[in-house]
Order: sequence, then structure tokens, then C-alpha cells
Amino acid sequence: MKRRLVSTVLALAMTVTLLAGCGSKDGGETASNSDEITLAVVGPQTGDNAEYGKTMKTAAQIAVDEWNEKGGVIGKQIKLVDYDDANSSEQAASIAEKIVGDESICAVMGHFASGVAMTAAEVYQEAGIALVNGSAAHMDYAKIGDCIFRNNAIYTTDANTMLQIMEYLGVQKFGILNPNTDAGISVTSAVQEMMERYGDKYTLELVEPQLYEDGTVDFTATVAWFQEQGVEAVYSSGAYSATAPFIQQYRAKDKDVKFVMSAACFSKEFLELAGEDANGVVLGTSFFYGSEDEKVKSFTEKYTEAYGSEPSTFAAQIYDATYAILYAIEKGESADRADIVENLASTDFQGITGKIAFDEEGNCPKEQVLLEIENGEYHEIPGVLKSQSDWEASKGITD
Repeated sequence: MKRRLVSTVLALAMTVTLLAGCGSKDGGETASNSDEITLAVVGPQTGDNAEYGKTMKTAAQIAVDEWNEKGGVIGKQIKLVDYDDANSSEQAASIAEKIVGDESICAVMGHFASGVAMTAAEVYQEAGIALVNGSAAHMDYAKIGDCIFRNNAIYTTDANTMLQIMEYLGVQKFGILNPNTDAGISVTSAVQEMMERYGDKYTLELVEPQLYEDGTVDFTATVAWFQEQGVEAVYSSGAYSATAPFIQQYRAKDKDVKFVMSAACFSKEFLELAGEDANGVVLGTSFFYGSEDEKVKSFTEKYTEAYGSEPSTFAAQIYDATYAILYAIEKGESADRADIVENLASTDFQGITGKIAFDEEGNCPKEQVLLEIENGEYHEIPGVLKSQSDWEASKGITD
């Protein structure tokens, strides 16, 4: 299993390399000898996906502030540094190299899109520094190595959630519109494989999935094609910058079509871009700011004051990711990069996005709730979504 596959060579390299943050030839500042604990958060703060990065930074800072207010961790105050990768793999790789070369930084939260995060993760893995992501759903992300973790749902979870929602909506025929990226293709494949696995347990019919290129804003032809196929609903895991205009253009032709989105559309920006056409959209998410949980209420209040709107799922997941790293430092009484990696593997606490405990591959299993947009606001529809295992059991599905 992944957490047990760290080779002797890698372990030795992490001990002697400067990049491991355990020493310095010139006696410079490292995570060990600094009077501060420095964490890095990376995400897109410019470009089409800028909202995601800005919310991640805000959430991480709230977590850091909360720990500092109670005395920091292992007797040291915590410092947060942030980087803008513009959701670009090239920029992410460059930033990752910069981070691992700064020996004062002991762990990293973030990167947004799966492909971008996976590119950066290769750099962090080689250097032996922990990366905890809150949005990369690609199945192969956490397989990169023992330093790579995530606190978000994976594509099989998203696929199962989508199918449960389609069933709840009473849909018989649906389509998929996803970005023509490794991530978009992967989640589409996850849906197709799950439908094949469930076989006659479902009467759903999926028409040929449609892919779009980054930057696409004209979906006229795609809308016409879906209409020709007679779909009753469309699912998309795409970012709000594409899904909002798609929904608007579809609503102009068909007011009755249903839209099932991913947590990428659980944001203020999506509501603003889609306007009245957002009403009726449903989605599954691992976090909802309207929860009665006291921890959620506290975080939501602080976040809203700092950012000016309620937190998204990705923001909440980065908040919990930051807590996971700080708990790992506290548990090991060490900010050494190798020690953080080791102690993250046994993290176990109740966060605002559920139980935070990583499996052997570095994933954190997630349960989701169903939200619907009404009058420009998100509302929870309780009691609809089950965990994949519970749902399968209710259908009599066995491996």
C-alpha cells in the first residue's frame, strides 16, 4: 500500500537533502530552527478561476489565525504565505520548485484543478514535502506518492452522487458536458463505468458525452445537439465560468431542462454569472454553510466577514486541510517535512467537511448533501444522498 512503499533510498534522501527541511549547510533558517511555522497555500488568484484561489487563501488564513490565537503550534506562531498559480500547470510547477527550495516552508495546501495539482505534486513528492489538496478529484492524484493527500471527494464519489440525484429527479435520459481536459474526461469515464457496473439496477440512458475546450463561452451547437437527443437533464463538473453561460443558453431554448452540477458551482460567482437561470440547479457537496453544526457556523461567520460572501466547498476543504497539517505538527511535536508526512497519515479529527482521516492512498472519503438553488440562494434538501456503500446496499448491489 502507498503509505508503506516509501523506499529506503527515498527515506535516506529525505534525511540528507536540503529540500527536506531538516538541515542547512550554511546554517540558514529551516522549518526546524525557525521561531515560526510557515505553511504555503497555492491556488489561482488571477484568471477565470480566480475566485477559487482567493477563497482557498481566505480559508487557510482563518485556520492559521485560530491556531495562533490559542498559542500557535509546538510553542510557535504560524505564518501563511500564498502563491498564485493562475490554474496553470507550468506556473504551478515553477511555484512548487520555489516552495521546496524555501526550507522555512514545511507543508503546502492547495492547487485547484486536478491536472495542475498533479503536476505540482510530482515536485513536492520528490522533495518530501506534504501537499494536502482540497479540490483535485482525479483518481490518480493521491497515487503520486506518500507525501500527497487530499480532503475532497474523488470522481467515483461524484459520479455516484450524480446518479443518485438523477434518480431523485426522476430523469430517464441525460447528457454530460465536461471540459476536454484530463479531469473532465476522467469524471466522464467514471460515470460511464459506474452505469455499466450497476447494469439493470438503473434505467437511465446516457447520450454521447460532450466535451468543450477551455475558454468556450458559445454553447449554441451543443445545446441544439442535446435538444435533438431529447435529454431531460445535463450533468457537468466544469467550472462556473463555462457552466453559467451554458445554462443560460440552454434555458433560452428550454426552461424545463434540469441541471446537475458539481461542487465547482457552489459559489457566489456562479450565482452572479448565471443570474435567474441558476434557479433550479442542483448539486452535491461535502460542505454546506447553512449547517447547524457549531464549527460550521463559526467558520462561516469568520469567512463571511473576511471575504464578503459565504464559503464554498473548496474553501472549507482547504480550512480542514490546514487543520490536518497543524494537527500533524502538534502530534509529532515537529515541523520537519518528513515528520509531517508521517503524522498526516494517521490524522483523525472531526472537521467542518466531515471526518478527516486519510486512507492508505491519501484520500479522505466524503459524504455529500444535496443542494438546490432557489431565488438565488442555496438550500439543502436533506435525506436524499447516501454514501456510495449505503446506496449500493439499498439497491442490493454487491461486488
